[in-house]
Amino acid sequence: MAYIVTKLLTTEKSTEFFLIGSFSDMKQAAAAATDEYKEYNKQASFMNLEMINEWLSTRGEYSFRKDRNNRLQLDISIAEENQIIQKDHQRIFTCTDADSEFVKLSGALVSDGEKKAEI
Repeated sequence: MAYIVTKLLTTEKSTEFFLIGSFSDMKQAAAAATDEYKEYNKQASFMNLEMINEWLSTRGEYSFRKDRNNRLQLDISIAEENQIIQKDHQRIFTCTDADSEFVKLSGALVSDGEKKAEI
């Protein structure tokens, strides 16, 4: 069995799809995906990285929106040698009208791309 890590990076200027790697263990795949997140969000705390690693290990996907124009989507797909991937696992990423509506809503709430809420 192989765990394939992919990344979809959306910016104001482009949308790019990356194949990160293939791993024999889900924990290795989650660690590689977490490293991609760490590279993308250099301000992430250790606790945040641990939470994302756990999420990727159990859910196999994670999405992070830095601001209204920049988004990172990570996915871990399971593939078995010489087998067609199950239908419910064939779609890696989805971009829908709901996504564009969320971007509009985010832009209206946080027009300059900066977070305003504090704990």
